[in-house]
Amino acid sequence: MSLDEPFNDLPLDQWVSTAERHRADGARLVQMTGTARGDHFEIMISYDKDYRCANYRTRIPRDQPELPSLSGVFLAAFTYENELKDLFGISVPGLAVDYGGNFLRTKTKIPFSGDVTIKKEKPKKPSAARKEAKPANASDTSGPEV
Repeated sequence: MSLDEPFNDLPLDQWVSTAERHRADGARLVQMTGTARGDHFEIMISYDKDYRCANYRTRIPRDQPELPSLSGVFLAAFTYENELKDLFGISVPGLAVDYGGNFLRTKTKIPFSGDVTIKKEKPKKPSAARKEAKPANASDTSGPEV
């Protein structure tokens, strides 16, 4: 993906019609993924034609997490949609192949459906071994004696 291929906002009511338009134009489904935000889920999707990607982002409210299936347009979408269902608890009406919440095996059922907490990472302190290590110079290396 080049820098001039941003993710464009896509209203949820245009989710299926956008997929149908890309399919009619000969594009292929490249990827679909999701992320949890404070009050919604973001679903990102990419289509490709002639090595150019069209990328979209739609938002699904947490209080009504439902995403219409694209598996009737691109059958392979069922894999991504089952992942979204298993990881985020998103309902996907019209799913062509529905694993019923058993597509992925996770330790926690629907692991990304809870509250979103952003943690700041503490800066790492250099270890004592790194402080004592000296950079090797070509003249410092010793090889086998000839």
